[in-house]
Amino acid sequence: MARQIAIALLICSLVAMASSIPIDVDCTRRQDFNVVKDCCAYPTFRFDQFKSQCGKYMPVGAPRISPCLYECIFNATNTVVNGAINPDNARLMLEKLFGNQDFEEVYFNGLMGCSDSVQEMLSNRRPRPQGKTEQCSPFAIFYGFCAQRYVFNHCPSSSWSGTESCEMARLQNMNCAKPSRGSSRRLL
Repeated sequence: MARQIAIALLICSLVAMASSIPIDVDCTRRQDFNVVKDCCAYPTFRFDQFKSQCGKYMPVGAPRISPCLYECIFNATNTVVNGAINPDNARLMLEKLFGNQDFEEVYFNGLMGCSDSVQEMLSNRRPRPQGKTEQCSPFAIFYGFCAQRYVFNHCPSSSWSGTESCEMARLQNMNCAKPSRGSSRRLL
């Protein structure tokens, strides 16, 4: 009887292992933004929490995502200290931005794991033309992009749609190398 139980447990563990191996993912297929935009119900960024310090980067009717806004928020919260993310200050920034514990934690994990990706993005970025527009460092917004990708891959189950196309997009995101300009290395 004990031998039969051991065999049954072995079979169950082999089936569980086989089902956790990702199916073949077509890494050459581009993701359709219209398909993946509703996969994770992201919380609303509460940029207004930083209006007094960063309001000049929040013009009415303009997109809220800019290198200057992100740089201002990171500076206002001292999220970066000596070129590295300060975990305590990052948590405080995320608490102000979200007020949603599930997303605070997943964004925090994303930020803390993005250092190598951000350094690669910085080294591979194209120089911006000098003009009359204000030049802000892309450092903070690159952390935002990287953390956003991490959140898509680790979206809290209560906010994840779980459709077949979303699951395929997540598998593709997690298993396909994302070459950056001039590089074949993976960003995450």
